[in-house]
Amino acid sequence: MPAWLRLGCVTALATQAPDARSWMSEGEHARLAAMQATRRRAQFVAGRWLARTLLAQAFGGGWQDWSLTDGEDSSPEARGPVAARLSISHSGDLIACAVGSDALGLDLEPVRHRKGLDALYGAITTEAERATLACHVTPADTVHRFAHAWTLKEAGLKRHGGGLFATMLGHALTFEGACARGANACTWTHDGHVLALCTTDVHTLTTPEMPTAPRYWRLVPSGSAAINHA
Repeated sequence: MPAWLRLGCVTALATQAPDARSWMSEGEHARLAAMQATRRRAQFVAGRWLARTLLAQAFGGGWQDWSLTDGEDSSPEARGPVAARLSISHSGDLIACAVGSDALGLDLEPVRHRKGLDALYGAITTEAERATLACHVTPADTVHRFAHAWTLKEAGLKRHGGGLFATMLGHALTFEGACARGANACTWTHDGHVLALCTTDVHTLTTPEMPTAPRYWRLVPSGSAAINHA
């Protein structure tokens, strides 16, 4: 079935969720209890609540029919009436969750200046990728281009696995611009952030609350990309 994606507010979702003791697993609640930072606790509650409600919306049943592994050493996995995959990412007061039948990876990052940005941007991208970003990303500055490059590769890493060094600095995954039907990744810019999703058939993605249309991309193993600027 097509993947579903929702973007929400951490504060609102954490407030809306019932008392965590009534719906979290023992493992999840133990992780929550060990968290000292208020924001991190809110992000954890919001993400787990958003995932359950989105799984029910996408696959059917009630949120009570779905549970998640505690994910202390790995990404959470869905348990419910049917097989399902999910990915969660958060940044500040924004949180996103994607669910679907196939493997997927999601990354949400702020668009911000950082020390050594130009050097880091050059290190994680190839010349061909920088040319692609120049054609497809606005505003036309290094900050936004870097955010798209990083989130795309991070989403691909979360979907396919592998090491951060090989993916980012070793260019194990590269990207190219794509039409909707040829894409396996897409990005959005929202509220000072870039959100990237990597999965199959992204053109069929259900995004009831996304405020803008996505930009489509194709992530491929290094050495096999044929850059398409169309």
